[in-house]
Amino acid sequence: MRDRISIGASDDCDVKIRLPQITAPEANGPVIELARLNGVYRIAGFNPALDVKLNGRPIKPNREIADGDEVWIGPSGPAIHFFPIAATAALVPARRDGAHVAPFIEQAAMEASATTRRDDAKRFVREFTSELVRDMNPSTKIITFAILILAVLGALYIGFAQFNEARHSRRIIGEQQAQLTAQREQLQHANDQLSEVVRSNEKVLNTLSLGEMLRTNYGSGVCLIYGSYMFVESGTGRPLRFPEQSSDSAGTNQTGNESPALTPEGSGAIAEYEFVGSGFHIGDGFVLTNRHVAQPWLAAVRAQSLNSSVKGLPRLKKLMAFFPGVAQPVVLKYKQAAQREDLAVCTIDAKDLPPKVPVLPLEKDSDTVAVGKIVVTMGYPSGPDRLLALLDENEARSIQARYGSVEAQLGYLAETKHIQPLTTQGNITDLEARKIVYDARTGEGGSGAPLFGPSGRVIGVTFAVFTENTASNFAVPVRFAVTLLEKSGWVAPPSSEADQKEGASASQTNSRTTNQTNSPR
Repeated sequence: MRDRISIGASDDCDVKIRLPQITAPEANGPVIELARLNGVYRIAGFNPALDVKLNGRPIKPNREIADGDEVWIGPSGPAIHFFPIAATAALVPARRDGAHVAPFIEQAAMEASATTRRDDAKRFVREFTSELVRDMNPSTKIITFAILILAVLGALYIGFAQFNEARHSRRIIGEQQAQLTAQREQLQHANDQLSEVVRSNEKVLNTLSLGEMLRTNYGSGVCLIYGSYMFVESGTGRPLRFPEQSSDSAGTNQTGNESPALTPEGSGAIAEYEFVGSGFHIGDGFVLTNRHVAQPWLAAVRAQSLNSSVKGLPRLKKLMAFFPGVAQPVVLKYKQAAQREDLAVCTIDAKDLPPKVPVLPLEKDSDTVAVGKIVVTMGYPSGPDRLLALLDENEARSIQARYGSVEAQLGYLAETKHIQPLTTQGNITDLEARKIVYDARTGEGGSGAPLFGPSGRVIGVTFAVFTENTASNFAVPVRFAVTLLEKSGWVAPPSSEADQKEGASASQTNSRTTNQTNSPR
C-alpha cells in the first residue's frame, strides 16, 4: 500500500531478503527501490554493484513493474517475482483484460517467493516420475520401452527420409538454377547480337538517309553566289574597255582562248566579268565562302596577264546571294578574307536577311574527321547551267533565249523557285593538316560549298578539285574558318560552338588543282 518500497538485505528495507553471495559493504542500502506513480510501480533505484536483471535483461531506471515480472539478483539469485494480491489489486493496473488469479495460486506464489526452495517443481516432477515407474508392472514397462524405441526409430527414419528428399530437391534446384543461368547467358548473348544488328541497321539507314536529311534541314541555308567585277586604270580610275573593233564581242560575251587587250581609251564596251560560286549561312547574317569566290580576280588568268600589260586594278561591281525558296537575291558585303587559307567572310544586312534561313552548325569534335568517314556536300557546281539542265529542254532553251545574262537567268530561276543545291555523298579519302580530301562529286561553281561530316555538322569548306580525278576534291578544315569568323565579329550560336584547336602545319600537295569559278562569259 506504500508509495515507495525498498528491497534489500539491510534491516531498514521495507522488504528484507537474504543475499548470502554478497559481502557486507554491498549489503548496505537497498538493492532495489520501487516508487508508485499514477498507480504503477516503477524502478526508482538499484544497487549498481550487483548484477541485477529484470526478466533476464539488465535493469534500467524508471522501468515499469508488470504482473509476472522477475527480478534476478546476482549470478545465482535470489529471484523476486511480482504478483497482484486481492488487497492491492486495485492499485496495480492489470496487463491483461479480464485476467483473474485464484487465491490459492496467489498464496503459493507468495510462499514460493519467500522460500529458498526454487527447485520444488523439478523435485516434484522427478518424484512423481519415480513413483509412476515403480507402480508399473514389467510387461507395461517393456511395451512402453518398445513403443519409445519404435517412436525413436520412426522419427529417425522420417528424419532421414526428409533429409534425403531435401538433398534431392536441393540438387534438382541447383541443376535448374544452372540451366536457368545458362539460358539467361544465352539470352543475353542473343540480345547483344540483336542490339548489334539493330545498331548496324540504324547506322546503314542513317548513312543512306544522311544526304536527304541534311538537304531537308540545311539545304535552304546554302546559297548560290553571283557577282561581277571590272578593271579600272590605276591612278585615274577609268574603266578598262574592249577595243572598239571587238565591241561586237564585248562584255560578258567574250569567247576564245585569248582575251583581247583592254584599254582605258576609246568607246568600246566596259570589260565586265561574271562569276558564280557557293556559300552558306552560319548565323547573324554571316556567309562563309572561298576567297577566290569573293575576290575572283585573284584566281583569274586574265587578271594576271592584264596586270602585266596594263596598270589595271580589279573592282567588285556586284555580289549577291540566291537562297532556295527566296524569290529575290540579297546583297552580299565582303567582310574579310584569310591570308593563307582559301576562305572569305561576307555579311547580309539584317533587314535583307530572308526569314527562316537555317543556320548551318559547325563541327566542334575533331574526332569525326577521319579517313573513311562519310561526308556530304551541297553546292551549285556549273552554276545556272545545272539548274537549267534540270528543266524541260524546251523550257531551258526558252529561258536562255529570253535571258541572255547569267544574272537574268538566275533571277528567273529564283522567281520560279528553281534554286536548289546539288547534294552528293562520299567518303574522306585523305587528310592533311590544312586539307580534307573527299570523293563526293562536285564541279566548277561548287567552291565555297559546305562539307558535312557524319554528325550532320560542317567539317570543311570546298575550295578545289583535282583535275585528273573528279572524285578527288579538297576542303579547308572548318577550324580555320572559325578563327577567321571570330576576327570578323561573328559569335557562335550555343549549339554550334566550333573547335578552336590549331592544326599542325603540313606541306602543300603538288597535285594540279583548279579553283571553282566559272569561266567569264
